Amino acid sequence: MRQTTSAIILAAGTSSRMGTAKQLLPLGERPMLEHIIDRTLAEDFSEIIAVIGHKAEAIRHTICIEDSRFRWVVNNDYSKGQGTSLKLAMSQINEHHSGVMVFLGDLPFMSQETICDIYELGNFMLTEKDEPFVLQPSYKGTAGHPVFFGHVKAEWFQEIRGDQGAKAIMDRFPIRRKLPVEDQGILYDIDTPDAYNTARKIYRQI
Repeated sequence: MRQTTSAIILAAGTSSRMGTAKQLLPLGERPMLEHIIDRTLAEDFSEIIAVIGHKAEAIRHTICIEDSRFRWVVNNDYSKGQGTSLKLAMSQINEHHSGVMVFLGDLPFMSQETICDIYELGNFMLTEKDEPFVLQPSYKGTAGHPVFFGHVKAEWFQEIRGDQGAKAIMDRFPIRRKLPVEDQGILYDIDTPDAYNTARKIYRQI
């Protein structure tokens, strides 16, 4: 039986450390968030949900995605932390999905190869295991994103409070696996003006 997997992109934050909406900061010829969206579109996800909040209308006006799998979800409680976006997204996915892969909207340097490897291994694990599991890429021993949740129990995510993210419920998953990758992009989030300036230099060298 073919497994169905959703992609969730968390991009609702206020970008307080950046001082402006980092989702729309240009990286090359496109906004930063669009790079992450494009990487999800390249995989065979059955649905892709991007959760936005701060500057939601500007984001939707600027980034136009023409793919029937994609949709925006607006988190009106975005100021209360990333956990509210994850909870909202989990309540919005179609019930028949066996897996969910969670991305952050400020990691534009994740390689397509890493995303594909996590996607393929996660879907393989869905067929091999009946228990809930978590799969993460790791670079030199440090786990990053995207995170694959298999056989998820959506109600667990409602236990998350504030800005905890999924770390608050990780102990609920009996199987936790890390996939070593040679991809520093799984850890390189762009939160500050200095990080953004460095990112622009990196992008020009790619």
